[in-house]
Amino acid sequence: MKVLFPTIFEKFSFGILRELIKLKKAGLKEIVFLYVIEPEKVIVPKTGELLKSELEKEKKKAEEGFKKWKLLLEEYGIEASYHVKMGKAVEKILETAIEENTDLVILGHRKKRSFFGILFSSLGSTALTFIKVTAFPVLVFPSTFKEHEKVSIFENIILATDLSKNSFRTIEYLLKFQPLIDKVTVVHVLKNGDKDLETEEKLKEIVEHIKSTGIKEATYKIIQNNEPADAILDLAQKENATSIAMGIIGTHEEARMKYNLFWFGSVAQKVTDEADIPVLLVPPEREAKKIEELVEDED
Repeated sequence: MKVLFPTIFEKFSFGILRELIKLKKAGLKEIVFLYVIEPEKVIVPKTGELLKSELEKEKKKAEEGFKKWKLLLEEYGIEASYHVKMGKAVEKILETAIEENTDLVILGHRKKRSFFGILFSSLGSTALTFIKVTAFPVLVFPSTFKEHEKVSIFENIILATDLSKNSFRTIEYLLKFQPLIDKVTVVHVLKNGDKDLETEEKLKEIVEHIKSTGIKEATYKIIQNNEPADAILDLAQKENATSIAMGIIGTHEEARMKYNLFWFGSVAQKVTDEADIPVLLVPPEREAKKIEELVEDED
């Protein structure tokens, strides 16, 4: 497994790195680091002049940090490499993920607790914007993430499913981390509807499939709530979950994707934005190169 970890060395970044080391048990072999230099930091707005001294300062800062992290990873037998690029963060993350053919992208998401912070939290967020266009699974760590020394974030998982095609892709991807998983709670949220036997049978099949891989405990819950994101977040808190896994889009979004490639389900967005634990998001089938071209065209 190869993961891409873009960072600007926020305070919680090193905690994320220590958490990633635990993924070695699930097959992690290499971490590719990325530092994206914002053009605004090194280019004079009015003249377009490149401030070479500032650019070198940014590069040096990134290289010194990555060399220390690389030495740490060597102690655990994990390979590491890094890139330093200038440009828009989302575009450069996607570009690097394609170049490196990564299996997973790791992103930090700074949560904003003030009224205006909450109101505008999804605007300009690298994590939430990247999720709209990614063709790669993404693991988002909130800035409120608290690392457990021995417990992996995959130990006790809430797996949210609406039985869409994308949610079944999520199940199969999640099982890649089977060696780290002790418990999975599969949750299906009903909006304005009654339970039906067909849904229950499908959930039972999912649970049996999960158990067949050797995971110790797997159960399912059906919750009636007109706010699926709130139901998922509440359950995660009640179950003391260590992470949440879900597809980026659901049943309704799958239909809309025919007209809008970058449709991003509001349930996944709200869960990612409000969760205090990591959220694993799996995208629908998307052609990475095509998405990169569309992102570049929008620039």
